[in-house]
Amino acid sequence: MVTLTKFIGWLVSPLPLAVVGGLLALVLVWRGWRRAGGWLGALCLAALWGASTPWLAWALTERLERQYPPLAVEATPRADAAVVLGGAVSAAQPPDKPQVHLSSSADRVWHAGLLYRAGKARWLVLSGGNQPGYEHLTPEAEAMRQILQVMGVPGPAMRLDARSSNTRENAGYSVKLVQQIGARRVLLVTSALHMPRAMAIFQTAFRGTGVTLIAAATDARTFGNAPDSAWDLLPDVNALALSSRAIKEYLGLLQVWLLSKGVL
Repeated sequence: MVTLTKFIGWLVSPLPLAVVGGLLALVLVWRGWRRAGGWLGALCLAALWGASTPWLAWALTERLERQYPPLAVEATPRADAAVVLGGAVSAAQPPDKPQVHLSSSADRVWHAGLLYRAGKARWLVLSGGNQPGYEHLTPEAEAMRQILQVMGVPGPAMRLDARSSNTRENAGYSVKLVQQIGARRVLLVTSALHMPRAMAIFQTAFRGTGVTLIAAATDARTFGNAPDSAWDLLPDVNALALSSRAIKEYLGLLQVWLLSKGVL
């Protein structure tokens, strides 16, 4: 099910969708339906262009990030624990990759370390396993633990969920770990773009436990970075990647809503 969900999420991203649509347009032209094929091809090209512009990437992302704006460490409320979601680092793969790899979302781990050192949380719950097909690697939670230890977080202050491979599993496994340490107020640390979906899923998972969840967003992409020139209407590979991430989050929120209505 996890693999199928990820495949569907990949398929409806702008680039794969445009490629599939373009191939279908070629088939239509080849079969003699030139007008339909031409219109479909033009639509796919226009959609890919739009998704690749910094303007649209910013608009899609800002709408999500403004729901839970990042706070400075000093302004973050105190809690008993902080749950740190995976997707930020990947394990070392010696000998070719001897070090832990930091992704573009590595702010999550850095922010969690700063929160701990500032006394905002006594415990850190690190949630992240391996994606299907990579079970032989060290789980991401362990990679996060290694980085946080370098930042001065003691091993006994961390609890690891090394099994989860998506946000829903992050929430399910974190409930047990949070209850084990007796935490009642919990900071949820993840990227601002991911926070609306993560909060919706975690609030459902923690319902009835008496635990209060507090968003501790980081890794914001849009604040102070609004498009302001005509160049932002031109395609950019980084903008396409950001649009793809935002669209994934909107689809995830739709899935959460459908599940809450009993449709899925």
